[in-house]
Amino acid sequence: MNALFLFALLLALPIYSHAAYTFKNGKLIKSEEVATLSVQEHYGAAMQAYQEKNWDELLHHSVIVIKNFASTPFAIESYYYLGAAYFHLEEFELSNRFLTKYLKKQSTPKFFEEAIQLKFNIAEGYQRGVKKHLLGLQNMPKWAPAVDEAIAIYDEVITALPHHELAARALFGKAKLQLQSELYKSSIETYQTLIRRFPKHPLAAESYIGVGEVFLVQSQREYPDQDFLDLAEINLRKFHHAFPGDEKVAVADKMLMDMKEVYASDLYDTGRFYERTSKVQAAHIYYTRILAKYPATQVAQLATKRLSKLQYKPPEKVVEPVNLPQQAVEPVSPLLNLQVQGLTVDNTQEPPKDAQ
Repeated sequence: MNALFLFALLLALPIYSHAAYTFKNGKLIKSEEVATLSVQEHYGAAMQAYQEKNWDELLHHSVIVIKNFASTPFAIESYYYLGAAYFHLEEFELSNRFLTKYLKKQSTPKFFEEAIQLKFNIAEGYQRGVKKHLLGLQNMPKWAPAVDEAIAIYDEVITALPHHELAARALFGKAKLQLQSELYKSSIETYQTLIRRFPKHPLAAESYIGVGEVFLVQSQREYPDQDFLDLAEINLRKFHHAFPGDEKVAVADKMLMDMKEVYASDLYDTGRFYERTSKVQAAHIYYTRILAKYPATQVAQLATKRLSKLQYKPPEKVVEPVNLPQQAVEPVSPLLNLQVQGLTVDNTQEPPKDAQ
């Protein structure tokens, strides 16, 4: 209730401005934004402020150039400097807005990569937990999460520089945010895009681990579907193949084992339920299934103890005799028997008279 009351109070507060205004070229502008020097001099002052990292002064002269000399090339470049100034003043929303304006002003901006780098840095800040202003108003406190804004900026970076180092880092940051937002399928797809596009990049190895993490989290928060485990094993095999001997493979191995612990625990809980309800045969089935499918898990040790306590012996299977249908057997002649034994019989000779 206190937070809601404070929020309502902030909304109710009037916004006062003590700035003086004046008309110039038919427009009402703040007196402090009126040009007092030539465009070259104001732009030069902005450049000096940039070199000295005097961000407030850079902001001041950049605004003057844009407001008073909008048709000059200096105004276009001043949008970039505005974005840079606001970035260093930690006003990320305004920084991103002016950087976007700068990139749209020209087809080949002079500070293209620099602007994309600043945008990427803004997204990284949002990913680390930097908040944005409530309702997008500058006079409101920075309380609102900016996950969606970060993902959108990452997408801009990936599109602008698809095969650049920044694109690899943007894909990785985006995938982590998607996992944080429980967008499991999208997160895996983003990690796999990074792996395909940058197969030997160090972040590709991290992405195999990331995919394993997504499957692990998904199995913990959702029903442990066997498909998740199968896909995680496929991902691990690909990791071993792509980065043989990489020490980080051990991290992925452990994640898969943690995942198997989850699946084994699910079977164990079911077995314990049947054991408590005196359904010993069903409990035995689940415990033995753990030993068969997940023998290396810690849960398997618990299942072994429960089986020992159950002392249940499954009934032996009785094999019923199979009655085959009688087949007609042709009588075998003595001559054929002789042939079978390897003896040669001359069938052309007449039998002896005494045998007739």
